[in-house]
Amino acid sequence: MKLLRPIGIVLIFIVTVIVIQRLAGLGTAPVPEVFAQGFTLESAIEQGKVEKKPVFVFATADWCMPCQEMKRSVLSEASIEKQIARDFVPAYVDLEKQKDAAERLQVFSIPATLILWDGKLVARMEGVIPHDSYQQWLEAAHAQAVSDKPFLERASDEFVKNLNAKAEASEKASQQQKPESAVSPNTPPDLKPPK
Repeated sequence: MKLLRPIGIVLIFIVTVIVIQRLAGLGTAPVPEVFAQGFTLESAIEQGKVEKKPVFVFATADWCMPCQEMKRSVLSEASIEKQIARDFVPAYVDLEKQKDAAERLQVFSIPATLILWDGKLVARMEGVIPHDSYQQWLEAAHAQAVSDKPFLERASDEFVKNLNAKAEASEKASQQQKPESAVSPNTPPDLKPPK
């Protein structure tokens, strides 16, 4: 009997929190208008190929309060909705209902925004992001997705180019620093040439 009392208090507390959240509008937020076309992940990828646009994926779940915050604030702002509609094919992925998409996208933390090109991941951002930062990230991710070469390939090319330039500069510097010696490379180190 003594054990039931603490359990009852905890249950009353939980129910109270849920009721307060619902009354304060902190429950499940409506799906933002930008997702009105109702693309699934697969149909968005196919539409992206047709329109030659990257796919914008918002991964969420009804129980995720930070996800609800993103839907009510950033994703419902006119400038963000306009940018998404203009630059991307939007896909709303509820991880509870679309477990295969969650697996495919390797989403382990939500809310998550992913940008895909031809079904391949180009950019990923997780967590609640302020409007200005989110907008800048969207611009950069879009530019990345529509660039001629994938980011990693360009980064790899740039890395190799810089590495080769450093190696050449180092080789030139070492050749300029070596004084011309009368000792031939085949002369043993303890023998000195005659004077």
